[in-house]
Amino acid sequence: MTKSSAVKTPGYLLVHSFKWLRDTLKCKTYHLEAVFVFLILMGVTLYSDQGWVEYIGAVAVFFAFIHATIAEYLREAEASRCQITPPISKGCHHKLPFYLYAKELCWFTYFVLIGAYSAIAGVIIFLIYQPWRRLWRKYNPI
Repeated sequence: MTKSSAVKTPGYLLVHSFKWLRDTLKCKTYHLEAVFVFLILMGVTLYSDQGWVEYIGAVAVFFAFIHATIAEYLREAEASRCQITPPISKGCHHKLPFYLYAKELCWFTYFVLIGAYSAIAGVIIFLIYQPWRRLWRKYNPI
C-alpha cells in the first residue's frame, strides 16, 4: 500500500482540511484557531440571550484562549528543545496539561452552577484545544 492510497483517518482529514484553509487564506495557524473560537463564542453569546454581561464573559474567554494558545506553543517548543539539547531547567512543561484539565473541571462545575454559557463554551474549547494540538503536531511536527 502506497502512502497516497492509505486510508485517511478523520484526524488526518481534519488537520489537512484546516491546513488547506490556512494556506488558502494565507494566515497563521493560530489566527485561524482564534477565528474559530471567536465565532463559537459569539454564537453561544447570541444564543444565550444574556445581554452585555455575557459579551464581557465571551471576550474574557477569548483572551484566555489566546493566552492558552501561546502557552501551548511554548510547551511544544520546550518539549522539542529538551529532546535535542540537554535541558537547562527542570522542564516543568509536561505539567501543563494536568493543571489545565484540573482547573477546567473546576471552572466547568462553577460555570454550570451559575449558568455562564460563554464561559462553559470556553471550558469546552480549552479541553478540545490540547487534543487538537497533539493531532496537529502528529501531522505537522516542529
